[in-house]
Amino acid sequence: MDKIDNIERRLKGNLPGVSAHEIMAPYQRRTAKDVIEEKKDCRKAATLMLLYPKNGQWFFALMLRPDYDGVHGGQVSFPGGKIEKGETPEQAAIRECEEEIGIDGSKIKLLGKLTDVYIPPSNILVNPFVGYIDYEPVFYPDRKEVEQVLEVPLNDVFRDDLIKQKKIEVGRYSDNPIILEVPYFEFCYETVWGATALMISEFKEMMKEK
Repeated sequence: MDKIDNIERRLKGNLPGVSAHEIMAPYQRRTAKDVIEEKKDCRKAATLMLLYPKNGQWFFALMLRPDYDGVHGGQVSFPGGKIEKGETPEQAAIRECEEEIGIDGSKIKLLGKLTDVYIPPSNILVNPFVGYIDYEPVFYPDRKEVEQVLEVPLNDVFRDDLIKQKKIEVGRYSDNPIILEVPYFEFCYETVWGATALMISEFKEMMKEK
């Protein structure tokens, strides 16, 4: 559990924040701090980077969303979603993990929170949390929300050879889609870019700091 204790300690310290986000940002984007200071009316959401042991090492779960006609269709993300009325961001992160990939929320221990991320296309301010369970899970994904659960070795986050670039159509269901050259993580042969890549980038930079 030394690794978990180390992650918890680092989450309580000074986070790299925007400087880490910029490494994987697909374009110049407004920060969560800008949005909060402007008191912009946006939706609030929470996500969870869930860590768990498997085969003698630590993994985390991502999910591939079905390719539906929407802003985030076909993308890879952490379990997460809208913060419901009357619940805290922490409660929302755990509830969404339970609903989307079938993890018993009572077994999840939150370790801390990463820097908020603003998602312009969907006007969402995301509260990203990191947590863990101390056993290898069996996933029960919600088939309406999840095409596949991706089990990523935590050590893959630190592999620079898994950071790549390619052209992606941004806003493909909007009136003005554009093609951008974007950085991404290649995990489980899937493309992890956008807000999720920003969160992973901050986790990576946080853990690299001495």
